[in-house]
Amino acid sequence: MGLSTTAKALRLENRNPAASLRFCGLLLLALHALGGVAGADDHAPPPPPDDHPPRITGEVHLDVVLPIATRPLCPTGSGCVFGGGGGIGGMLEWRWPRGQTVGLGYDVWFLDGNGVHELSTLQSLRAVTRRFFLRDRQVHPYLGASLGVLLFGEAFRHRAVGGLVDLLLGIESEITPTLSFVVGVAVRLFTTSRFTSRSDDVVRSGRFGLDSAALLQVGLILSERGLR
Repeated sequence: MGLSTTAKALRLENRNPAASLRFCGLLLLALHALGGVAGADDHAPPPPPDDHPPRITGEVHLDVVLPIATRPLCPTGSGCVFGGGGGIGGMLEWRWPRGQTVGLGYDVWFLDGNGVHELSTLQSLRAVTRRFFLRDRQVHPYLGASLGVLLFGEAFRHRAVGGLVDLLLGIESEITPTLSFVVGVAVRLFTTSRFTSRSDDVVRSGRFGLDSAALLQVGLILSERGLR
């Protein structure tokens, strides 16, 4: 019955060319609609930029260190083991497209020991977070903070341990899509455990107090993919 009906319909269509053209046109439209529905998932729009996974970036930087408050490490009447100097550091960060980062950094400072130490060194390991702004531009200002632990001593022979907090402010300028130049300033507040400097037998950090320093930092950031 079904085959007979279909055959009759085809014979009727063959007798009427205009009806055959309409039938073919409707068939093509139906097939196109079905194909569009089937392929919708294959052409789904990408997720919004802010939903992309974080990028991994690496940073190396140089520090210029300017002491601000030194009373705990440098008691009145004693030589100061916490003079000015410089340092070098590095950081590994995870950066989300919305501009937020978290990371882990290490740096070491080489400081004037004023004859008490041949060379004072301060090593730190820090957890860092930063927020970058104006992401659609070539230059991005940022604010940040870090929290960490430190070792202080003479020429990498540590005499004291302690904790630190950094407050960060700077700008990043893109050189290429994966490389940028960064310059910033920071203030570090820190405290150390009590110790005695051997050359002059002076007790340092005998009472709880905060030492502090200002930093000027310049460095380079390399990203596995684009920085934006």
